[in-house]
Amino acid sequence: MENNIKWKNLDNPPIVAVLFQMKYVANNLELNNFLTYDTQLKHRLPIRNDNPHFGINFDASIPLGKSKVTVTTDTQIKSYTYFSADQKSRLEISTDTITFIDEHKYSGWVQFKEMTKFYLSILSDVLLGNCEVNRTSIRFINRFTFDNFDEPQDYFKTLISSAEDNQLPYPLRQYGFRLFMDIPETDIYSIVNQSVEIIPTNKYSYTFDIDVLDRQHLVFNINTIVENMESLRNVKNEIFFNNLTQKTLDLCN
Repeated sequence: MENNIKWKNLDNPPIVAVLFQMKYVANNLELNNFLTYDTQLKHRLPIRNDNPHFGINFDASIPLGKSKVTVTTDTQIKSYTYFSADQKSRLEISTDTITFIDEHKYSGWVQFKEMTKFYLSILSDVLLGNCEVNRTSIRFINRFTFDNFDEPQDYFKTLISSAEDNQLPYPLRQYGFRLFMDIPETDIYSIVNQSVEIIPTNKYSYTFDIDVLDRQHLVFNINTIVENMESLRNVKNEIFFNNLTQKTLDLCN
């Protein structure tokens, strides 16, 4: 897929959260190996949470009535989450998944890509150098606010209607639907969620959530991952811009 596509820059992008995720397989990798880079990660993400998993096993033979039972607990740290001071950026690390999420005001694709590259570069030195990546994904959650939403087709091109002649019989108040799309001649697919609801200000909040995933297997390499991110972004942008009317685009500028 070509990565040199030029996309429009919106003055007021509706993005409220953006995510990159990489699922991988690495042999002989223990979660605490990542603590080698704890100090480096904390330069930008100073707060670390250790996320435990609680396992409880009961004695297999429990008689009826009152009786004593044997319970065995097994608590292990399954992942680390690093947060920015305002907790709007976070990096989640486990032995098979790395996820970077940013909920700050969106400052552009280049900056998000560079931040992702920065954290992957820290971890790639020893830990990820020979791992096999079996899935990558990016996810953009967009949220629009409208004063009136009686005519959804004025704003979006993909709609749900149960009425004849593509007209809803009554003003629309709330709905949601999910789309699954395969991208031809690639291992890429997309899951798109769209929903609308009335918020306390009596305005309409429309969520346009685009998740683009690639199932192809890759040997981990920073440049390869960055190129892959560009391909995923092109798919995301095609879905985004092809679904918005000019009226909605004008609201973002």
